[in-house]
Amino acid sequence: MEPASSSNPKFANFLGSALVDDGISGVGLAVFGMVVSLTGYRKGEKWAWYVSWSMPIGILAAQLNVYALTGSIMVIYLATVFTIVSLLALLLPFRQFFPRKSLR
Repeated sequence: MEPASSSNPKFANFLGSALVDDGISGVGLAVFGMVVSLTGYRKGEKWAWYVSWSMPIGILAAQLNVYALTGSIMVIYLATVFTIVSLLALLLPFRQFFPRKSLR
């Protein structure tokens, strides 16, 4: 059986470039997330909590894009796990960012 790249080289080139683009975007999103985490999120600033929502949304969109290109169900499993972990990481410290107002 011959590799898919020799049977359809245009598709193989397209898929390769799309996956490289997704990888570059992922690295950029990760660096952005680290900067936000090390600055405002660590201090409990509200803007950082709102900006941190870009991580699960961006990664979920990228994973769905990879799924559309490859059709691999494993991508959906990974996206689901990452989304659940990200949502827990954002919702568990909610009171640190939005403390209850005192009744004075």
